[in-house]
Amino acid sequence: MTTTPPSISELLSTARSAAIAGDTDAAAASYHQVLALDPDNIDAWMGLAAVLDSTEEKRQALHRVLAIEPNHPEATAALQRLDATNPPPGPDFTLYCANHPHRETLLRCNKCNKPICTECAVQTPVGYRCKECVRAQQDKFYTATTVNQVRGSMGAVISGFLLGIAALLLGRFMGFGFFGILIAIFVGPALGGSLAELIWQISGRKRARMFNLIATAITVIIATPIAVFLSGNFLLPLIVIALAASTIYARLR
Repeated sequence: MTTTPPSISELLSTARSAAIAGDTDAAAASYHQVLALDPDNIDAWMGLAAVLDSTEEKRQALHRVLAIEPNHPEATAALQRLDATNPPPGPDFTLYCANHPHRETLLRCNKCNKPICTECAVQTPVGYRCKECVRAQQDKFYTATTVNQVRGSMGAVISGFLLGIAALLLGRFMGFGFFGILIAIFVGPALGGSLAELIWQISGRKRARMFNLIATAITVIIATPIAVFLSGNFLLPLIVIALAASTIYARLR
């Protein structure tokens, strides 16, 4: 069953609702979607000018409106207010990266307006941002408490035992031939997906920075001795563990 892409009017409505709710990132992303469909949509450019934090990007959006409709009253008034409070830099004005003071740059973070060089810039769906603003945005999704992380670690210990036993059984009963490798390729990711869901549920379905790496490491540390040293087949269990671990790491991000 195919889904119909949202229309321009629906995207504009979504953007306005997000802006009213204070989610400027979501609003900007929806306005960019509109502009991808209709580059001369004045409502989208005016909306962007309202939700963007970067003074220069606000100015660029308003200039784009005036390029489409030179006598647009709202854009003219908004640009006059913007220029009065934040005069545009002169032709000889040079920006330097806030983190590398000796590097000239033309970029600014569109969230905090800080000058950044290409090394410090991160491309996001709503434009370039500094690493600090990107990290602050990501932190909104990391809501796990210490209790959640302890529970998740316990879940990783359990998953390590389960993965070790599964890899052990495969190592004992499957030879290291084409058929054994084929089984390992299918079983490893499937086990990893199931164990990642187990850890996710035990942790209370909360994310924490770097927890996917921690949970994967715990699982591998527990599983490897059980599977490798207790089975007579060294390589096959390692393949299963490696494939499962990569799936756990990806699923818990």
